[in-house]
Amino acid sequence: MADKQTDPAETFAKLVSDWERNFDSMANKIMGTDEFSQSMNQFQNLQLAMQKRFNEAMAQHLLNLNMPSRDDILRLGESIRSVEKRLASIEATLAKKKKKKTDKGGGKKPPRTKLPPSMRSKQRHE
Repeated sequence: MADKQTDPAETFAKLVSDWERNFDSMANKIMGTDEFSQSMNQFQNLQLAMQKRFNEAMAQHLLNLNMPSRDDILRLGESIRSVEKRLASIEATLAKKKKKKTDKGGGKKPPRTKLPPSMRSKQRHE
């Protein structure tokens, strides 16, 4: 009974921990080299070139289908935002002018001094 039995979960945890430590050490050695940095740089350049070619091909395809491209939609959105800003500015100016007008006259119309023709004839006969 003096022998300790090993816990399988503890053994597995130690195995995983050792594996992670060894893998990290190996990965750091590989990723720390100039060759790895150069290959990653080449891979990123290749990926960017492929993305550029894909975007150009997609734009050409949409042009052939007489559909707007992403850039066309973005330009349209910018134009709409510009029109909305200008419209908001116009609305604000009109609201200020309306407020000034109602503040000056209290919103009342001037008194009517001229009578319509039908009323003038009645006033003469009286």
